[in-house]
Amino acid sequence: MNMKRFTAILCAAVLSLGTANTVFANPSIRDLTIEEQKPEVSAETREILPEGKEIVVKEVEPELYEKEEVKEVVTKLNDEKQVITVEELLTTLEVDLEEEIRTESGNPIDPLEYDFITKFADLVLTDGTTVEYDFNGEVKAVTTTVRIEALKEVEDIRNIVLMQIDPKTGEVYFIEIREEDFDPETGEITVTFPCLGPFTVLEKFPTEGETEVQTEAQ
Repeated sequence: MNMKRFTAILCAAVLSLGTANTVFANPSIRDLTIEEQKPEVSAETREILPEGKEIVVKEVEPELYEKEEVKEVVTKLNDEKQVITVEELLTTLEVDLEEEIRTESGNPIDPLEYDFITKFADLVLTDGTTVEYDFNGEVKAVTTTVRIEALKEVEDIRNIVLMQIDPKTGEVYFIEIREEDFDPETGEITVTFPCLGPFTVLEKFPTEGETEVQTEAQ
């Protein structure tokens, strides 16, 4: 075989391999799906539920979202062949990363210190047939107890936040989890979601100093 041709083929193979590695280089969220469930809701939330309808957690349906950018980011995160970072997601949704961002509890947060550990799941209102993302056109907060397998035996729930996106406006919310509202054995958390729509779980990655301390402890 001509040496130049062999070299070209070899370079193409290396380039192809590098591309394949990039496609599947996202963190290990691909096997961590938030399972479909009918979560328990608080008494206050039960009172606002329309007759014949209930809150459920289900597989996402991006085609039902009104905001195109929300469709894009949810599809990317849940697609095993695509890659999206927290920064790219927030930039696509036009979140100003230069401005201070706060959680729903009012605490400042730097979302770029976090990474995804689950795919998106949908929190919706349904009668078993139709799916809705509001209450007769009105956005309302709902308090539910959701089971998330990825949270079982998590070392520190303070490093975990939920990210939720309003499928109509693209507004992004960060929801903290109190220790008393978390069961590490079952992965259950009780939180108030500011709206209905897709949500995922983020975990704060350790800093260099924290990594060194953990290594020494081991």
